[in-house]
Amino acid sequence: MRIVRRVLSIALICVGALALFVWLTREGTTPQFTDAQGAPLAGSVAEMRWLNLGGVDQSVVIRGRRKSAPILVWIHGGPGFPETGMFRRHNASLEDHFVVVYWTQRGAGRSYSPSIQASSMTLQRFVADLDELIGYVHSRFGRRPVVLVGHSWGTSIGVAYAQRHPKKVAAYVGVGQVVNTQEGERRSYQYVLSEARRRRDDAGIKALTQLGSPPYGQSQINAQRVWLERYDGGVFREPTSLATMLWRSLQEPEVTLYDLVLLGPGTNFSQHALVTENAKVNWMARAPAFEMPVFIISGRHDYMTDGRLAYQYYEHIRAPQKSFHWFERSAHSPMFEEDQAFNQLIVSQVLPIAAKATDDATR
Repeated sequence: MRIVRRVLSIALICVGALALFVWLTREGTTPQFTDAQGAPLAGSVAEMRWLNLGGVDQSVVIRGRRKSAPILVWIHGGPGFPETGMFRRHNASLEDHFVVVYWTQRGAGRSYSPSIQASSMTLQRFVADLDELIGYVHSRFGRRPVVLVGHSWGTSIGVAYAQRHPKKVAAYVGVGQVVNTQEGERRSYQYVLSEARRRRDDAGIKALTQLGSPPYGQSQINAQRVWLERYDGGVFREPTSLATMLWRSLQEPEVTLYDLVLLGPGTNFSQHALVTENAKVNWMARAPAFEMPVFIISGRHDYMTDGRLAYQYYEHIRAPQKSFHWFERSAHSPMFEEDQAFNQLIVSQVLPIAAKATDDATR
């Protein structure tokens, strides 16, 4: 009898472990749009799928109340930091006006795999992946220019794509715009060191003095970011925090605990694979002109890519239409920190441009 109980106990443990594994590694789902009676809304789209882009399976969520609406593509930051859960948590209202494409890039989150070659992690390859993604979207919803909304690292993909494929872009929106990586890092270091001195933070002064000024490798960037977050100039300002945002994103059905398991390896892999190329970015010199309307959005307290440098870039560029928008209570992530104001800006100023481009393309 004792042997039978032991066998049963082991079997129950194995079944429980298997159930936990299946739950943790589940794909996630995205809810359908429904009408007043709870039936799927005719003409809407809500799907979560894998697309093979450039030989790598990448996770994509596509949602919109009307398939005929203008197309908006989110290009998340990092490198390697998926933001689909955060976008869905804070910016889902845009799905009422656009077909919104949430793309988890190669090497990030659930699109991470140890089999991805570091040599494939180049800006050129990400731009090609994005073009394949847009090609798929065009095959589904019709060929029309899209709105690109890039955040942080994603702004480099967005600018590079807008330069290479201008006819495919109705408008470009850069949030936490990368301009000149080396100059941005220099300004970021100046900020944290001056804040440490202003706050009389001896530990901060000592650590930052020992770290020294840029240029940095990835481990040095990570060390500097610890102080940048502490001094409210990083991804979020207080009382928002990265932990809070990750917890909120877990409330979205598209995100599972497995995504969080892959977050660390994906971010680490992506950042180290791209650190050398990232250090060479200088859009001030390489992208002074755009063929489509450009919107630059910065948090007043953003010292990660430096909002003042983004403003200089805005003044520098030529475009058929351009505007710059400060978000006074935000650091590096206005679309999450001041989500309602951000969403309203996109609907009031970007949507009319996208709608006209869509109408012109479908005539």
